[in-house]
Amino acid sequence: MSDTAMVQLTADKIATLTGFKAEEVAIIKNTVAKGTTDTELAYFLNVARSVELSPFNKEIWCYKDNKGNVLVFAGRDGFLKRAQQSHVWNGMTSFEVCANDFFEMNIATATVTHKPAFKDRGAIIGAYAIVKPKGCEYATVEWADIAVYDKKQFTWNTHKAEMIKKVAEIHALKKAFGITVIQSEMDWEVKDNVVVPITAEVKSDLEIAKRKITDALNDYKGEDKEEIRNTCVQANKAGTFDIEFAKKTCKILGVDL
Repeated sequence: MSDTAMVQLTADKIATLTGFKAEEVAIIKNTVAKGTTDTELAYFLNVARSVELSPFNKEIWCYKDNKGNVLVFAGRDGFLKRAQQSHVWNGMTSFEVCANDFFEMNIATATVTHKPAFKDRGAIIGAYAIVKPKGCEYATVEWADIAVYDKKQFTWNTHKAEMIKKVAEIHALKKAFGITVIQSEMDWEVKDNVVVPITAEVKSDLEIAKRKITDALNDYKGEDKEEIRNTCVQANKAGTFDIEFAKKTCKILGVDL
């Protein structure tokens, strides 16, 4: 029996198991499911069918991790489509947050207060997404830190705001609607056709101090709150926001550094 006949028989068997046509199986194996065995391919196609996402529309695809496990991925639109299929879908709110914006997020009440400084917003520091399905008492609020997810290449360089919003949106949709099995493409990096998880890099003392000051300012009740915030913004622009400046500011805010 020729190799072509064996592939066709395999494709026919997978087609019977998954509901895809034999020709479609062959195309998928050579595009969005490269390197999979027949068993892994059948698994992937069954997942695609169960979550009603199309491999041909690039709504769903798969890679192997460094241990050889098959992981199934979807982009933001795939997670959004999955959530919109639910009878409790009720919309989603998301926005990027910049250094000069006023931003407070209360985890206990799942609320966000955000006032963008549109005249001079500064650098993007992250994004948030809010999803509140019908019938849920509390909304799901997710924050994505740009320092963790920015891949500093391709679309991340040209559309940074949209990309970091997608991270927050996927996390919120996944949690609010209990979407399992499929992974977020934003949480992994592809290296030599193998995926590895994105991990936060070890931050410098100054980066840690800046984060502490930002968090402390959100809770600070003093009348000089905006004056301190503006001083920090100006120091950051001027390049004088060093560790000594951070220590002095932390002392004013009552924060240990």
